Amino acid sequence: MASDERAPDPRPARTRAAIYAAARELSAADGEVTVNALAKRAGVSRAAFYSHFGGLDDLIGAMVHELLDGIRVETVALFHQGRSVHEIVQYSAAATSAYVVEHHAFLRGAIDWKFTQRPYMGLVRIYAELFEYAFQALGNEVPAHLPQREMSRFLAGGYIHVIAAWLLDTEEKALAGEELDPRELLTILLRVLPPWYTGVGPDDPIPEVPVRVDDEPGPTAAPTV
Repeated sequence: MASDERAPDPRPARTRAAIYAAARELSAADGEVTVNALAKRAGVSRAAFYSHFGGLDDLIGAMVHELLDGIRVETVALFHQGRSVHEIVQYSAAATSAYVVEHHAFLRGAIDWKFTQRPYMGLVRIYAELFEYAFQALGNEVPAHLPQREMSRFLAGGYIHVIAAWLLDTEEKALAGEELDPRELLTILLRVLPPWYTGVGPDDPIPEVPVRVDDEPGPTAAPTV
């Protein structure tokens, strides 16, 4: 390594990771999530917190972006494998459902965070963009009479609300230590979205969808999620 080249400072990444962990722990423990509580739990100062995030709005936005970025990476891999748009839509719903179950306590607790509408609207915007990309790829399969921009927003808002409602509906089961089945949420998501979008008709069985993408092109095994 040249003398003027330095390795990246690992401290900012460690601080962000500590804050993420503190947010998940406080939410899962039904603790009140405030900047003071987060900083104390993470072992950092308030100044350190604000050097990374503008507040709770920025923090929850960053944590949700991590989920979406992971799904984006794997959907791109599916695209390069030659998968259909419907398969990619089904995968995205399955991956989201698996994530929601895995992080149920954190996400359920995050519903009670004291943040503004801004993170919610940002999340709707991101999902709406994903819907619009899918609409473009589906082409003539999208009903011609639909205003696509408005339809994408409508679906995004409903998608997020259904997930939030399912988190609350399954709260008692989760607190009782019962195992939650991501396929239950997946079934709901694929039934409420339009069949022309999901590729799943009203009388079709819910497909078995993998939640990990194979490295090699071609059909993947389809374990129950």
